[in-house]
Amino acid sequence: MAIIIKNNMKKEVIMKKYIVTIITLFFIIAIAIVGYFVYGNIKESKANSSEMLKEKSISEIEYLGDNIIYVMNELNNISYTNYKIVSEEIEDSSSNEDSSSSGSGSEQGGSEEESSSGGSKQGDSRQGGSGSTITTTNMSNANNILDDDSTEDIDWNSVDMKIQDMYSAWTTIMIDLSSLNVNKDNLLKFNGTLDKISSSIEQKDKENILINCSDLYNLLSGYISEFSADNTNTSVYSVRSNILYSYSEMERDNWEEAGNYIKKADENFSNILNNQINNIDKIDIINKAYVLLNELQEDCNSKDRKVFLINYSNLMQELQNI
Repeated sequence: MAIIIKNNMKKEVIMKKYIVTIITLFFIIAIAIVGYFVYGNIKESKANSSEMLKEKSISEIEYLGDNIIYVMNELNNISYTNYKIVSEEIEDSSSNEDSSSSGSGSEQGGSEEESSSGGSKQGDSRQGGSGSTITTTNMSNANNILDDDSTEDIDWNSVDMKIQDMYSAWTTIMIDLSSLNVNKDNLLKFNGTLDKISSSIEQKDKENILINCSDLYNLLSGYISEFSADNTNTSVYSVRSNILYSYSEMERDNWEEAGNYIKKADENFSNILNNQINNIDKIDIINKAYVLLNELQEDCNSKDRKVFLINYSNLMQELQNI
């Protein structure tokens, strides 16, 4: 009898150990499953956070880049040319009314043309008969490119304010770029280059401001290439950087070096051309920019400063839209 009791006790102990082992294994499996999903969520959250930081940094670099280009353009009173298209349609119920409305449309078109500075009539389409439509289109040149060589007409206060804006924004932007593992030595160069520009502004040294601004933009081009996977975007920055260097060398009458930078821009632009399948909606802009880039090369060969500035301005506008 005692032996039976002992055997039963042993069985109970074994059963308890078995149950404890099963429960332990269950908890281990449960913890592993929960840990897997938690790890996956954390990893996904980090990935999303990294992508958000990249998007933020790209916007910050664009802000700095726009300021740099503004400063460089301001030194030659360059403003981008915008065209305002004005169209007016008049529907008529009879051919007689069409004739009358045509005159009215012409008068209205003329008044709009006169009220727009530098406005010129671009086109006029008419269809006769009942329900006809008259469309009058006027194109107004809103801004003009001025290529004055002197420094007297430069808005130095505006130029200085843009540099101060970049000083204010840079600390935050540098922290973001550091988080994306952008080369810290190159990040430190940005503030030093800003110092050079600020000093040149005090001296109203146009040539040095241009070359240092080009260096500044080249740093931005390097930063974005370190973390952005968008080949088109990084190529556009490289193209712009070389164009700005060319602009700076042109200002110093160093036309040969200006032409060399245009050649480098052309090499960078080949990456954009080769990637057109991913930019199918921008093919016309890309092709137009490429034509303007080649025209800049011709301007360097002919050493035509005025035409260079016009083509430079138009090209930079097109690159903004790629």
